[in-house]
Amino acid sequence: MDIKEIKERLSIATVLNHYSLSQDRNNRLCCPWHNDKTPSLQIYPKTNTWTCFSSNCTAGSGDAIEMIQKMDKSTKHEALKKAAELCGEIKTEPGLKEIFTAQRKSIHRTK
Repeated sequence: MDIKEIKERLSIATVLNHYSLSQDRNNRLCCPWHNDKTPSLQIYPKTNTWTCFSSNCTAGSGDAIEMIQKMDKSTKHEALKKAAELCGEIKTEPGLKEIFTAQRKSIHRTK
């Protein structure tokens, strides 16, 4: 899978969901990179891009892969690898979050 395919398959909504970020009905949310009282991060689902309109934000704008890179403070290569994982192309070992979530679900099923 090349970069173009990853960008075509990965939606910005998937990335937002992965980081537990939810947008309002106008596709805006509070920017995760600075203190926000009102939503300043605009999401563009049709183009899978985002822009922060706050004057005190250094994040600027980008696509789904750049959002992963900024959220994880990672390199472009690491962000592309994570993007491929989110597309379902690469399977990785479960992290602690996935293990705890699975355990929590199994506990709730037994009740």
